Amino acid sequence: MKPTIHFLLIVLLCGVGIPRVLGQDYTVLKDLHAEWQVNQGDAFEPFNKKSDVSTVYFWIEAAKFPGVVLHVNSTEPFSLFVNGQLAAQHSTGLYLKIDSLRKIFRTPVLQVGVHQAKIKEGGLQTTLETVSPASSTDVSPLKFSSFRDFAIVGMLILLTMLVIIIKLNPKLTSDYFSITKIFSMREGEESQVYSRITSSINILFYAYSSLMLGYYLVIIFHFLPAHYSAALAFQADTFWEAMRQWLELSFIVLTLFFMKIVLVYGLSFVFGMREIAGIHFFNWVRLLLGVFGILTIILFLYFVTHGQREGFYVFLLSVMSWLLAGWTLLIILKLQRHMGHSMFHLFSYICATELIPFLITIKVLYN
Repeated sequence: MKPTIHFLLIVLLCGVGIPRVLGQDYTVLKDLHAEWQVNQGDAFEPFNKKSDVSTVYFWIEAAKFPGVVLHVNSTEPFSLFVNGQLAAQHSTGLYLKIDSLRKIFRTPVLQVGVHQAKIKEGGLQTTLETVSPASSTDVSPLKFSSFRDFAIVGMLILLTMLVIIIKLNPKLTSDYFSITKIFSMREGEESQVYSRITSSINILFYAYSSLMLGYYLVIIFHFLPAHYSAALAFQADTFWEAMRQWLELSFIVLTLFFMKIVLVYGLSFVFGMREIAGIHFFNWVRLLLGVFGILTIILFLYFVTHGQREGFYVFLLSVMSWLLAGWTLLIILKLQRHMGHSMFHLFSYICATELIPFLITIKVLYN
């Protein structure tokens, strides 16, 4: 049978895309991801998410799944093969009736192959689903309004913490949130602040910065495409799960803060440049509080006004990389005024404390 005839039969009998058109609700019966195989020479082997492959295969015993549909969905276009025959091309989502596929191909076991440029973990879903009764009163576990409640509550918490911090130490707060001082090449008389980088009030600022960055990332991750692996690890289903993931992300960021302290102070000692450690770290926190504070407000205002454009959230994520890259250049200019070593000596220090962590961050966020 020619491929064009197969296309026509599958569209007519399998109901490609019909659930979306008719608004039917489907319930996942079985996730086929665990059954993915890849062709290695003359044999099939289980799919490894670290493998660089472009085609995965799985088998369906059609008689065991009467009335069930095969749902193939991806963020990237794919081609679908059934028993070696091309069934769909350049698609991003398909619903195929198993009973109809069985009639078309007349085999008890269907071999299904999905091909795309690169199979990414989480970017391609293959499930067997059954029709569930449609109901206009059904509530999605994570509706936009539910996640918006989390965003509002989270912002209230951040604002409350900010008021408390300002009351505790208004002078230090104004120093941390000073945008002009981030770009200033001259440092004021802040040696006492630099020498007390692990004081209780400074740690409170680190905790606040961690919560702010965690909040920023949780909202962005919620709307990123599925091929962002980091985003897939933080997808909440309920309000409280979103709160939990906010705390988890914030704890990760806070841990990185203390790792940054050890890295900056340890390497400044190794390179013989102790005098720049406090200036370096204090200005890094300034950047996070000042610049990312503004970005967080922009993100919040866009989100609560029902902004859901995926491209905008991708842009906000990319802004992080541009800011961190710009910060690397800025801190070189700021530190060279406070040390008597050569530029090569300073550049080596910056590579160890900024450039390498920057590349690791990009790898994690954009993988």
